[in-house]
Amino acid sequence: MMQHARAPVHAAAAPPRLPRGQHRISTNNRYILVRDHADQEIGTTASRRTRRGDFLRAATWAITQRLHPKAGNTTLRVARDLAARLNADGHVAYCRDTTYKRLGISRRTLERHIAILRELGLLVWAVHGSRTNTRPAGSGEWAGTATIYAAVVPRAWDDAVGHRVRGHGYHARHVGFTEHGRQLAITEARRRTRPSRRRDTPSCKTNHPRPTAEMRGRKNNTSAPHGARPRPRRRHEVPEPYRASPSQAAHAVSVAAWIRPRVPWTQGEGLRRLAFALRPWIATGLSAADLAADLSVWRVPRRPTSPASMIMARWSETTGHDEPDADPCRGEDTPCGVPPNAAFREAMDAVRARLTRLSPPVEPEPDPPGFVIRDRILASLAEADRARRTRTAEQCLTFAEWEAVCDARERAPW
Repeated sequence: MMQHARAPVHAAAAPPRLPRGQHRISTNNRYILVRDHADQEIGTTASRRTRRGDFLRAATWAITQRLHPKAGNTTLRVARDLAARLNADGHVAYCRDTTYKRLGISRRTLERHIAILRELGLLVWAVHGSRTNTRPAGSGEWAGTATIYAAVVPRAWDDAVGHRVRGHGYHARHVGFTEHGRQLAITEARRRTRPSRRRDTPSCKTNHPRPTAEMRGRKNNTSAPHGARPRPRRRHEVPEPYRASPSQAAHAVSVAAWIRPRVPWTQGEGLRRLAFALRPWIATGLSAADLAADLSVWRVPRRPTSPASMIMARWSETTGHDEPDADPCRGEDTPCGVPPNAAFREAMDAVRARLTRLSPPVEPEPDPPGFVIRDRILASLAEADRARRTRTAEQCLTFAEWEAVCDARERAPW
């Protein structure tokens, strides 16, 4: 072994690192960027956790104040895209391969502006992405670990807007305002609640003639003319088969309360709506047991959207078929139909025979045995479970859903 192989290396002394939670403002009142990656973690950052609104305001403030020489409009676009996908904990999945396509920029540009947000103290690492395969060995599939960022705001922004902060680092809390911050907050709240001024063009303004009151005698407490009084609004007219007295309506509610737990597809409907739909059927003299038996044999979806609407539609169809059709032969000018002759029957029989030769009837296939159906169901469930475990971070809507996917992969057998 060479003699200088274990010789100590004399490197320049590293600058002292700022303690956690300390203001990142230098002695000349200039913002100090967070260049060290070790200070861009949740456990070592000097910034506090935040939500969407403060994150966007802090990003806008940092960019407009030119705290970073390379921050610009693209940096603000990246911050807005991350803010739109923040979850309740203030975390967001990086999703680099889909974010740069959505923003219309290159991948390198996205990485550069994400690094700018980290240096400004607006993003910290919650989970580091890794290319380690999280799929079971031997599955022939690969999926890495997603990078998760946490939205934070630096202490310099809290001081600039007059926030009083308790604690240090990521878990610090905003507890109040200074006098200057209170004035800024009041001004911002007034600006948000200020109504927008709308100026209508002269053509949109109308000056309709107004009726004048009739002066009778010396009293000025006179009523307006008869035509100026608003007409009372008419109540909705209930159709004839659904009209009921209070006692009949109460009886329909009791019948519906007896039917609903016994007919599964009606359990998603409200009790009063179901009772209203059943009023015509109850008026015919059917008992609750008869109605439950009839409703149980109807061919309806398993969970219909509106069971009451289906019952009302079925009543309309029933009453329409029960009405006798008008006899077309009653009028003198309308000719009556005649039965088909023998030539027509022979022609129809020939057509039916030809159609039978062209497309012979197909015998129905026998039902598969029970064990085949069971194997198909188990295979479909296994396929669905496999597809659920193979989802990527981009396909998950929330961070909690992605954590559940990762836990399911760890618990999966080899």
